[in-house]
Amino acid sequence: MGRSFLGGVACACLVAWTFARQAGAEAPAVLGLDHVPVAVANLEEAAERYRSLGFTLKPGRPHDDGIRNQHAKFADGTEIELITAPEARDPLTAKYRRHLSQGEGPAFLALFAPSLDAAARRLDAARAKYQRQDLYLDLGDQDGLDYLFLGPRNRSPTDRPEYFAHANGATSLAAVWLAGDDLSAERRLFEILGAKIVSRECLVPERVQAPVARFAEGDVVFLPGARQLVAGRRVVGVTVRVRSLAAAVAFLARAAAPIPAMMVGPKGASVFLPPAATHGLWLELRDSP
Repeated sequence: MGRSFLGGVACACLVAWTFARQAGAEAPAVLGLDHVPVAVANLEEAAERYRSLGFTLKPGRPHDDGIRNQHAKFADGTEIELITAPEARDPLTAKYRRHLSQGEGPAFLALFAPSLDAAARRLDAARAKYQRQDLYLDLGDQDGLDYLFLGPRNRSPTDRPEYFAHANGATSLAAVWLAGDDLSAERRLFEILGAKIVSRECLVPERVQAPVARFAEGDVVFLPGARQLVAGRRVVGVTVRVRSLAAAVAFLARAAAPIPAMMVGPKGASVFLPPAATHGLWLELRDSP
């Protein structure tokens, strides 16, 4: 979706709109995170790896374009999606094939917008351009934001309680890490949609002071471009909340998985699984507060 953020908006109008938002005149258009699709070369191999890390996976539905996927779903509607496209049949599968030609890893970030109409009104008010699809708003390819889209939570009538019962105790997708030399377009967009930008100490896994976009139901951490795992890819990691980090570590030990050192940050204790163990992304398991 093309977009030229805040292009042509008078400064006074922007200040007035920002003040109204901060004063509570409008509810946030985005409440939090939805899911992160992780592109993988071999779906069965990736699924087995994630099961070995303690995730229960729900098989995906057949796609006409050949896309295949499996879901690590959480009861709050967030998820990590393992996805592959065996061949390029349309623009989306062609994009996944280009992505995989450079290596596995996160391909997109979906944010949770309870009402697409409300989100569209917010973007229209800020003169931000987008394309509306049936079930989501695509934020296009200007400013490098073609990896972002807005939509409803991916709940399904075929979801069953056992799909949310993860052996590692995972309960939700709590944060996503972005890396880039210039993330100003993301910051403007997230503020438009209702996030508050703060600076705080983060573990990634190094201890750093970083800007964070705080939504009501999840965070987006901004890191320097040097943290990109593949040049140009902005999604580099996720944080998954678990009921008990000690229990999660005990499961990994029983599964003979490598156990990284436990670290304690401002949000609690965590362990960090490196990209080599997760098909291309940092995966933080964090104790529930």
